[in-house]
Amino acid sequence: MQKGLYVFIVIFIAVLSGNAQPEGFTKVADTAYISQKVNEVASKTNSINTEFIQEKNLTFLDEMIISKGILLYKKPDMLRLEYTSPYTYLLILNEGKLLIKSDDSEIKVNLESSRMFNEINDLIINSIQGKILNMPDLSTLFYENSDSFFIQLWPEQEELKKFIKTIELFISKKDYTVTDFKVIELSDDYTLIKFVNKKINEEIPDERFNTQ
Repeated sequence: MQKGLYVFIVIFIAVLSGNAQPEGFTKVADTAYISQKVNEVASKTNSINTEFIQEKNLTFLDEMIISKGILLYKKPDMLRLEYTSPYTYLLILNEGKLLIKSDDSEIKVNLESSRMFNEINDLIINSIQGKILNMPDLSTLFYENSDSFFIQLWPEQEELKKFIKTIELFISKKDYTVTDFKVIELSDDYTLIKFVNKKINEEIPDERFNTQ
């Protein structure tokens, strides 16, 4: 089980290294406006169906690990992350329960029994919607270019600081939704998830989030 929990952390909490201002971006003064717009969109978002491309950078490997799959989200806290290439792997979060499933194993975890995993659960769900900007115990910096807002976040909560160095979000100025989610570990290994072909508020059956 510990191995499964570690995989859960690594897949979702891969944090961005460094905190330099990104090239082509300028610092934002009116950060309250960004949070307000993101919250308005999040309040109207009942479901998300999107493909994703994940880039995993490990310092001991010369090549990036590229994975693809489908992410489903449904209010209030249902999430399905299904990897389809180059391997099949499934993670489902629903009502404080986690299912991790591969071709040869299946792990079920009750996240409500652990404060740390409750924090991780909230972080994941809020990141998908962009509501992470409202979470306490996160320091933030805001930047922008003509197309996107770029937001860096640093965890202040001690449990999260054991795994996360930095989180970076890219939010589209077109619809104020998250397009890229990047997490960097203390080792400076990082995971970048890019959301493509996003569909908002399509009907998704609850059965897709079954953790039993």
